[in-house]
Amino acid sequence: MPGIIIVGAGIVGLTLGQAFKSQKIPFTILERDASADVREQGWAITLHWALPLLEEMLPQRLIAQIEKCQVNTEVAEDDPGDFKLINLEDCSEISNTPSGKRWRVNRGKLRLALLDGLDDSIRWNQHVEGVEQLQDHAKVQCLDGSSHIAHVVIGTDGSKSAIRRFLCPEKHAVTPLPYRMLGVGSHLTEDQVAPIRSIDRLLFQGIEPKTGNFLYCSFLEAATKETASHVVQFNVSWPQPSSKDEMFSDNTSRLAALKLRARGFAPCLRNAIESIVEGTPVTEIGLVDWEFVHWDNPGRVTLAGDAAHPMTMCKKTFFMIMSRCLRYLVRGEAANHGIQDAYDLWKNLKLVCYSGDNMRDAIQDCESKMTKRAVDAILLSRQACEDAHHYPVDKSSPLVTARRLPPQCA
Repeated sequence: MPGIIIVGAGIVGLTLGQAFKSQKIPFTILERDASADVREQGWAITLHWALPLLEEMLPQRLIAQIEKCQVNTEVAEDDPGDFKLINLEDCSEISNTPSGKRWRVNRGKLRLALLDGLDDSIRWNQHVEGVEQLQDHAKVQCLDGSSHIAHVVIGTDGSKSAIRRFLCPEKHAVTPLPYRMLGVGSHLTEDQVAPIRSIDRLLFQGIEPKTGNFLYCSFLEAATKETASHVVQFNVSWPQPSSKDEMFSDNTSRLAALKLRARGFAPCLRNAIESIVEGTPVTEIGLVDWEFVHWDNPGRVTLAGDAAHPMTMCKKTFFMIMSRCLRYLVRGEAANHGIQDAYDLWKNLKLVCYSGDNMRDAIQDCESKMTKRAVDAILLSRQACEDAHHYPVDKSSPLVTARRLPPQCA
């Protein structure tokens, strides 16, 4: 029996899979990687306004597993939920935006939790190269010659989505933005961590007024009895003056550039970054977004998550590392928008499966809701990226305004 095909085993695709499984809705996930551990899975994500949606979609057992994925469960117990923006020269506070309840989770651990129990539903090493929409089903063609039939195909395959390329053949490409970013996860001692933790115990961001350099800092793992060091994420970005800006030939040059950008930071931040040991992997992340376009759709193929709305760095809290886009770094809404996409699809497709609702109407309803959110979010995200590198920051900037459920979802 043809069911639902989900292309991409990232956070959004796996969340959909778990939600469909809980309702006994048949589905298959196609993933281009050969296995779950082929690539790095980024650092951490912040779940806030989408938490109630997750709790409605997923079984309580899985919600409990996700809660354990938090980067520091002790801090989470009395986390005020603040998003702080500081002056990197002296660590003085520029703004402090409340977010309410949030879970700051390790992305790799979250993905492992969402993979639990889906072994029989995931087909690895499936590189999608084409999709055909027919009257009552869709056909996915893969590079290895295999094909898969489904009532509906959902592309959750990231910013360079093969499914978006099919739906928007002429306007699927993302647009590079004039900023560069380097990111690293570093092991720090208790003495090094203490002054940073005094700024915030989970995460914060900052601007260096004189240069426009921007820093995002997040704790990834707390020290334990077995490991004496804390793992902290540092991401530094800056305006790119021209396309002829320096190129980094290897990891050594990337680390040197990261340390160079931190020279004007306050001592506690500068010293922590300068202490990063040679050989620690440093990643450059391309900053891109996509000018959202509408697509013609008979209701058999759709998009969700990064595939539907890739955006710039300055409204997100996790890295799609290596070649993927960076979006939502500061505001921490990327995963939340992706989960909202998943929730709307899950809710509508349940009605198709159990109440006989029309598939085309169900998909178009989801896309209509997503379009309203995505168009606004892409523009706000781009503005936040620009504001993150220009001081002073206006109080109305999306860089510092409150994180809350979009009005279209309320």
